[in-house]
Amino acid sequence: METAVLVFAGKSLATPAISFFVNKAFSYLNEYRKAEGLEAVKNRLEENIPKIQSVIDVADPDYIKDKSEALDAWLWQLRDAVEEAEDAIDELEVERDQNKVSHQAGSSSFTRMKHKFVQSVKHVRVLGTTSNSPLKRLKKALEGLDEAAKGVKNFLTLVQIHQNTRSNLNNPEQDDISFRAKGKDLNADRVFGRENEKEHIVGWLTNTSSEDNQDAKNNNHVPIMSIVGHGGIGKTTLAQLISHDSRIKKHFDTVIWVAVSMSFDAKTLLDKIIQSVTLLKPSVDTYEALQQHLKKEIETIKYLLILDDVWEDKDISKWENLFSSLRTGVCGRKILLTTRMQSVADLASAVMRCEREFFPLCGLEEDENLRLFNHHAFINPDPQEFEDFQQVGEEIAKKLRGCPLVTKVVAGHLRAHMKVQFWNTFLHEHLDNFDGSMEDVVKVLKLSYYHLVPGLQVCFRYCSIFPKNHEFKKEELVKMWIAAGLISQTTGEAERAQDAAEEYLDLLNRKSFFELKLRNFRFGRNECHEYFVMHDLMHDLATWVSSGECARIADVASSKKLKPTVRHLSVAGIDGFPVDAIKSLSQFKNLRTIIIEDCHDIQDDTSREVEKVIESLKALRVVQYHMFSRSRFPGKEANLKHLRYVSVSMN
Repeated sequence: METAVLVFAGKSLATPAISFFVNKAFSYLNEYRKAEGLEAVKNRLEENIPKIQSVIDVADPDYIKDKSEALDAWLWQLRDAVEEAEDAIDELEVERDQNKVSHQAGSSSFTRMKHKFVQSVKHVRVLGTTSNSPLKRLKKALEGLDEAAKGVKNFLTLVQIHQNTRSNLNNPEQDDISFRAKGKDLNADRVFGRENEKEHIVGWLTNTSSEDNQDAKNNNHVPIMSIVGHGGIGKTTLAQLISHDSRIKKHFDTVIWVAVSMSFDAKTLLDKIIQSVTLLKPSVDTYEALQQHLKKEIETIKYLLILDDVWEDKDISKWENLFSSLRTGVCGRKILLTTRMQSVADLASAVMRCEREFFPLCGLEEDENLRLFNHHAFINPDPQEFEDFQQVGEEIAKKLRGCPLVTKVVAGHLRAHMKVQFWNTFLHEHLDNFDGSMEDVVKVLKLSYYHLVPGLQVCFRYCSIFPKNHEFKKEELVKMWIAAGLISQTTGEAERAQDAAEEYLDLLNRKSFFELKLRNFRFGRNECHEYFVMHDLMHDLATWVSSGECARIADVASSKKLKPTVRHLSVAGIDGFPVDAIKSLSQFKNLRTIIIEDCHDIQDDTSREVEKVIESLKALRVVQYHMFSRSRFPGKEANLKHLRYVSVSMN
């Protein structure tokens, strides 16, 4: 893990962005006649920027081991200096915008005289007599950037060592971002194969013989079927296929879908189940009240409960707390569970005291996996259009051993590099020893990540601050990317930034780093809602590659492990944090994003500390949090000049 940050600091600031901020900084300094004595700084920066790019190009965890600690520290020093310059420029532009507004407001001669006086005062404030004035901060930031850039000489030997040893495969080529897959034209993934598996499980779920023999007086054992298989093998996809089957819809009164993941909390799960049944958030939030609410809602319903991606295999009490509300009801209720671990299936069946039923899910058949590969690798659905690629494509698909996620990611990666030589190199250098193990799966996913252009990498990493199974809405995510400064700053046009961010999301979807999902609205309305999700393995990858830059914490222990370099942070369960732990978040002065996730039973003192933390983080661009009882959002006095995006929900 210690080399995980290596590239991820440096590659999030491409050298065109450094050049952009340097040129803009000197433009302001020249305007205010404050560039004297900085000519040497500018010349050194112009000389060092190409060298910085050369080092960044070879700074890859797979190739740099012995220099990782020093290189990592230097990249963060460089990034700190660039962001300090960006903040100073931002403050200067805020001052100019305020001056324009003030000037436009002036109408009478007295107002104009007053405006001139205010302008002179503000001009002095910009020029600054204190060390904290924007212009002096800008000069200091440029000097810091110059000092950081000088450090490039310590790493130029890396360029010489690796420039002749890396194959074309390991030199990322520019992704095709001219393709615009508009949201309305995107379709959720087609599913290849799994018919036999679906038939077996649907048959078990709709079998009425066990229901007919159930003792009505002792109807407290809900039968459980578990789909067991490793990550990326298609467990969730199979469960979705089953849930949409017409026989399932006819047999059960309702299908309840709950994404569980790593956090197995009975109270949270009861809340989700109730929302799935009623389409409304419960008005109660205590465990006992939720239990009673759920019993009342489902006591006459013959349901299929799908618990997706379950990990809890140790704490029996957690399962008891969940199942206690599900034990009474009508005959015919069943549970379908997906998990990576057989031990989860065993524990769930033991707690429910029902016969253990599980279905081990293997990879796709070769012909099915080849069809999946062709679907994602070729623009034209007919691979005959790409005859030169057919043989090597078949060999690659065969090597991937039927793992759908890996097949989609590899196909999407190769689709951006339509050269037979590239495909052959990929086959023989990266798949010769691929055996379908989780270790090999993760290696292939990392390889595909490394070949994303920097803009796609940083946007993908950012998504690690959201919880697993989060439903990303396109408009919201795009706005957050732009506001957080992840989209190239070399263009000042908001419309172009919006287009670029949408292209990034569409590309990540095409490359299977995201999956597009469609949901039909109920109550007879013929409407469709689009959203994106990340597979849990992709979320794991995003968490790994964003170490030191992005973080998501859910308890005091994890908050103590935060690295000082963190830029984007989300906090879950803050209602359980002591006040001192909340106060400690103020030390992360470089934070650009903070998300306070929805929580229950918040106390007034906790709410006040959250407000103080937000007020103290002056570099914030993005704030999203749930407004608690009697809480408020920081006003003008907080002086959050860089804030670009605020999303607030209230009780």
